[in-house]
Amino acid sequence: MTTINGYQDLNKNQKEELKKIALARAQVMPKNLNVSIGSETINKSELIRHINKEDRIGENLMLIELEFLRALASGAIYRNE
Repeated sequence: MTTINGYQDLNKNQKEELKKIALARAQVMPKNLNVSIGSETINKSELIRHINKEDRIGENLMLIELEFLRALASGAIYRNE
């Protein structure tokens, strides 16, 4: 398995697919959702905007989504340990 350290390590197709997944997940989140990133708190529409812009915050949000999907696929999230 290839280790991905950052968003820039992904190829163009991987970035596009990850963006679609992250946007789809963000769009179904509750309207009153707030996410804290460092000292900044962003709401749902700002979260979607950052993902669309693929800025530093958007890239980090997409990488978090990728790590979540990997953990889900490996069974790490549902293990009873």
